[in-house]
Amino acid sequence: MKREPGLDLLRCVALLCVITFHGFLYNGYYREHQAGGAMLLAGSVRWLSVSCVGLFLMLTGYLKSGRTELRACYRGLPSVLLGYLLAAAVSIPVRHFFLGDPQPLFIWVRRLLGFRGVYYGWYVEMYVGLMLLSPFVNRALMAQPSRGGLLALGAVLLAVTALPGATPLELAPAYWRSMYPLTYYVLGALVRRFQPEIPPWAGLAGALLTALGLGAATVLSTGGDLSGAFTQEFGDLWIVVMVVCLFVGLYRVRPGGRLGRLLSWGAGGCFGGYLLSHLLDAWCYRLIPGWRTPGRYPLLFLTVTVPIFLCSILGGKLLELGCKQLLKLGRRRAPCLR
Repeated sequence: MKREPGLDLLRCVALLCVITFHGFLYNGYYREHQAGGAMLLAGSVRWLSVSCVGLFLMLTGYLKSGRTELRACYRGLPSVLLGYLLAAAVSIPVRHFFLGDPQPLFIWVRRLLGFRGVYYGWYVEMYVGLMLLSPFVNRALMAQPSRGGLLALGAVLLAVTALPGATPLELAPAYWRSMYPLTYYVLGALVRRFQPEIPPWAGLAGALLTALGLGAATVLSTGGDLSGAFTQEFGDLWIVVMVVCLFVGLYRVRPGGRLGRLLSWGAGGCFGGYLLSHLLDAWCYRLIPGWRTPGRYPLLFLTVTVPIFLCSILGGKLLELGCKQLLKLGRRRAPCLR
């Protein structure tokens, strides 16, 4: 598939959302009284950042849904697993010696094999399973020629995985909520099939208004304690709405020239940057404990979140380079092993 600048932009936006979302774990948001305009704005930004996982999964569906042969679908798995191992080789010593998580060797080995060698390794575990299923999902999608049938499939998946968490009411059985990665994958595939044309401003406006509504619901649904507030998970309906709005608003954007080349370069470091970003989060926020107040959240974003984002991309690019070199070395040696 020809490289599309809009998809590179979405990768970078998704990584920025990841780091913004995790920043709320460190900036004191969850301990603040949930009332007032500052907290409504902070909550809205936090909800917008929850789009991160869905954006990555829709990108996967958009890019991978045209493949049906097992070999073509599984070709990228070695580089993903190797990237995880390299990230773990960096993460485990840093966490053990510098971030206050010393563990016996057998615990680290068990974490490594269980995709916990990297703090966010759960995403790799989920992605590998999704890729193993992808050729069969793709065949099912291609076997459905009608537009109505494909839209019906998307609607059923939304009803099964996204609708149960839409409100505190039990609108639908919640047993299948954890199947949300498949929903996002199919939504990405549908966007690729139908190529909807929506102005970027409309997609962004839809996502921002949804985030603002979720921020208001968070403040209004609690007496100030966040533990009693309205909640949403990565695959719940209102999060899906934001993800789809962002995706269809940005995937056709065509930045050219230096900006396009910069996005293309940066997008290559997003996977590795995601895996390594926790190390910077855990370190940087320790340096500024006095800034963890709602009035300084914008300053924290500019002076901490954005630099972590840029450094994560640089670390991800180094990880990408290491993977390419090791895979190239493996291909050179493979004939000697036959």
